[in-house]
Amino acid sequence: MPGRPAYGTVLWDFLFENQLEELQTGIVNEIQRVAGGDPRIYISDTQVYPQDNGILIEIELQVIPSSDAQRLSIFFDLQQRSASYV
Repeated sequence: MPGRPAYGTVLWDFLFENQLEELQTGIVNEIQRVAGGDPRIYISDTQVYPQDNGILIEIELQVIPSSDAQRLSIFFDLQQRSASYV
């Protein structure tokens, strides 16, 4: 977004990097940064699973004021250049 370079996410940039532990930490940090912009969301857990052709990210989150946690699984597919709910 022009004038707001920190708006949005850079998760797609991680797809083209080597799948190292530092990369997984970077993905978790990016998810926390983006979610931190919305006070209605609390992320209690994030798991990152490198795959042959992409990255699977599982996020456990709560929408405040609810206490019910939901698990969101998203697969970022490098070959198709798409993301989908799993």
